[in-house]
Amino acid sequence: MSLYKGRCKKEDTKQLLDMLDDVFFAEDGGEPEIRFIELLPKLYKDEYEPAYNNVIVSEDGVIKAAVGCYPMEVRAAGRQLKVLGIGNVAVAKDSRRKGYMIDCMNMAIDMMKDGDYDYSVLGGQRQRYSHFGYEPSGCLYRFIVDSENIKRLLGEDASPAFEAREITPADGEIIKKIKALNESLPYYTVRSEAAYLDILKNWQSVPYAVFGGGEFKGYFCVGKNGKVQELKAKNAEDLLEIIMCVMQITGQNSVSLPVPVCETEECAYLAKISESSSVNMFERLNILNYGRFIEAFLAAKAQRVNLCSGTLKMLIHGFKRDETVEVTVDGATVTVSETQAEPDIELSHYEAINMLTGIYSKEKLSLPAFAQGWFPLDYYACGPDNV
Repeated sequence: MSLYKGRCKKEDTKQLLDMLDDVFFAEDGGEPEIRFIELLPKLYKDEYEPAYNNVIVSEDGVIKAAVGCYPMEVRAAGRQLKVLGIGNVAVAKDSRRKGYMIDCMNMAIDMMKDGDYDYSVLGGQRQRYSHFGYEPSGCLYRFIVDSENIKRLLGEDASPAFEAREITPADGEIIKKIKALNESLPYYTVRSEAAYLDILKNWQSVPYAVFGGGEFKGYFCVGKNGKVQELKAKNAEDLLEIIMCVMQITGQNSVSLPVPVCETEECAYLAKISESSSVNMFERLNILNYGRFIEAFLAAKAQRVNLCSGTLKMLIHGFKRDETVEVTVDGATVTVSETQAEPDIELSHYEAINMLTGIYSKEKLSLPAFAQGWFPLDYYACGPDNV
């Protein structure tokens, strides 16, 4: 038997997609109920090179396992970060328990290390992926607004003064406005303008632009189940009108909104009117370059919060390597550098991810008082950017 382990070849694109669709969406040899190209056009259309972005194991030319490795760029407080999103982890049904998933994940990890990626994200069961350095992460606010809230705020017969219209490929100028709105945030994932509409359609979402008096007011992306993937307003005061548009489109009486913590005005407005709110973690995270990750996202947080000044030295036994970093906050200025000095705190890879990005960390309690407010960092990835 001839065994191949490496990047998928372009000529095998159809075979790759057929295998993935069969593993995830077909039962007992039947046709897939849905296909990846419908779920995630931003990854699986031919122009986005899905074959090149997958590592595979094949037997005699037949693909038996694959892991998608999708490069992204994040900009946080002016810093550029290299990110690798991991998706479509799959092993053919007749090739389970041969170690092929481990082989593909190890190839992906080697790609990250060799390519000097700063961090990687994936969705999946926690214990399955913790072996590869991934842990739960991120802070996401979720606000729920229902029709009763709107009645109490605007009256029994309230109806939206704004109009929502589905975004089409002809809406190039609207897409530019949406892109500019995203890039006004302290941190964001860089989205190609050419691929923007495909990105907004992630997980079968339908994107809508919202207008009031003929003026662009914001947009939202909503899935077939009525779940909001992303919603942004030019002005926080317009959020209620946009929420009413979501209810009108979906026919639902309640809207659950995911909002990054860095969107201060939006969070303040929704905290004032929502029926309930919660803080959630989201995808699994593996940090490979702690120094760059901390500097970028702590600098982003410093734009939102008045942080205490001080210097903290951390020894982190990272997944890629050990790093001893010196973090200095001086007002709104954040600098991070490697140091040989004695650390103030020593952390495992898991402890570091949890302290830096998690909701609760016992280790954070042992930090000097000035540094306890630095963490968790303002780290989050919007739904359309996930793989």
